[in-house]
Amino acid sequence: MSLTQNDRRFLRAVDRFKGYVLLTGMAVFLVLLVTPSTEFHAVTSVMGIALCGIFWLTQRLLSLVSMLDLELTRLARAIERSSAPMSSEPS
Repeated sequence: MSLTQNDRRFLRAVDRFKGYVLLTGMAVFLVLLVTPSTEFHAVTSVMGIALCGIFWLTQRLLSLVSMLDLELTRLARAIERSSAPMSSEPS
């Protein structure tokens, strides 16, 4: 079973997003090193938004995996039924 164009586009977006999250994490770390403690509120807000995005993408990825699992299970059962010998055939 091949992936649809939408699935491939989503997986590419997840790969790009991983890079963005790493870059954002490094940038936040650097900002935390150089900012005074009064500006931590803004930094933690940005980190919260980034985490919400990660959780949203994780949910989408888990939905895709669940859908693929259901399709592969259905396909495996169909193959198993078609390859099983017919018990009602006369001997």
